[in-house]
Amino acid sequence: MFLDMLNEAQREAFLIMAGRLAIADGEDSAEELEALSDLKREMGITREVKMDEILADVDVSAFDTHKGRVIAALELLRLAYADEYVHEAEIAEVRLVCEAMVFPEEWLTTMGEWATRFNQVDDEDVEGEMLEYKEALIQHAHQMMEM
Repeated sequence: MFLDMLNEAQREAFLIMAGRLAIADGEDSAEELEALSDLKREMGITREVKMDEILADVDVSAFDTHKGRVIAALELLRLAYADEYVHEAEIAEVRLVCEAMVFPEEWLTTMGEWATRFNQVDDEDVEGEMLEYKEALIQHAHQMMEM
């Protein structure tokens, strides 16, 4: 959704973090794999992430702006909630990334709530009040990016 706002280095770093998240629970859910493929398409990345990149230490150095960090966190949380079940290992992985990005606990809570709500209305066919709600969530995400 917001990944086009990241620069090339941030996109590559995000893809590695998303790969870490996808394997965190030890299961390959079809929803997570599809969401990961969608993210790669959105970012215009065709390469596969190597396992040694995924297993390396978390590197958030590419995210040198608040906006980039918020985008990465929101998108990781959306991926975590993609299969409607969030394993504690996935939350631990997102928490690790958010701590490396120096987000306070309340930010993680707020972004997690945002991702949960957005995934519920992230459908092209929403209309009426649901569309207004979706647009309000997008506006809220942009506000978080600018704080």
